[in-house]
Amino acid sequence: MKKILIPINFNFNGYEAINYAIKFFEDEACHFYFFNTFTYDVQGLNAIQLLQADENWFEKPKNYSENKMRAVTNKYLYNNRAKKHLFSALTDCTNLIEGIKKAIKENEIDIVVFPGKKDTNNSSEKYSRNTIRIIENIRECPVIILPPTAKFHKKPEFILVSKFENELSTSDLQSWCHLVKITKGTIKIVTLSKKDEMTTLQKYNQNLAFLEVANFSNNKIKLENIESINELKERSNIACSYIICLIDKKPNIWRMCGLSTSWITNFGPLQHAPLIALHS
Repeated sequence: MKKILIPINFNFNGYEAINYAIKFFEDEACHFYFFNTFTYDVQGLNAIQLLQADENWFEKPKNYSENKMRAVTNKYLYNNRAKKHLFSALTDCTNLIEGIKKAIKENEIDIVVFPGKKDTNNSSEKYSRNTIRIIENIRECPVIILPPTAKFHKKPEFILVSKFENELSTSDLQSWCHLVKITKGTIKIVTLSKKDEMTTLQKYNQNLAFLEVANFSNNKIKLENIESINELKERSNIACSYIICLIDKKPNIWRMCGLSTSWITNFGPLQHAPLIALHS
């Protein structure tokens, strides 16, 4: 049984992520965990005021989170009674990233589905702060980033994108192929390099990935070379049936210090296509 974690904050995009995930895993036995974090607003309070706060002050954020999560869970329990899906609610008084990491570990989560949003306060095309934090910090399992307008299409086309400068993990590819299989999707492997400029190592790693994926796919696998990531982004904003998959390398010292970001962060946000982040 797949275990799917869906962080929500009770806005419209959160429910869209739930609906998408349910359709994506419609024929798969799954346990969906709806997850919400809450904190206490201590801004402006001094130590004495905080000590004098009554029990209701502490219980209010917790009760609000639990009551809302209970309502969301009951809604989907009622609407999906005949399916192979289980639903549970998780709440925690912590920050978003630590809460997700804890939930993944304690519940043995297989996939995180997150409603990725654009930064509406920024004129340039960038992900929101929380989406960036998810991409940069959650490496324990694959993460599916959903644009607000993402709609699930039957038999989607999964696009595996890599420069193939490094060998891809067999276990990651197997997990990804399982997602393709349960949605009856097709596969295209895209290499970010001109075909006549690929090194021997790139060709070797591409071939390994092709053979690994071919073992799990009954359909013909397409191969394509493109010159730039912007070309792929433009295509994915037009083709609504794409599901883009990018391999996130282990962070180097510059990224760990916050001086650089993942290429997945720089690739988004997409308009329609979901993005799956795998981790090498």
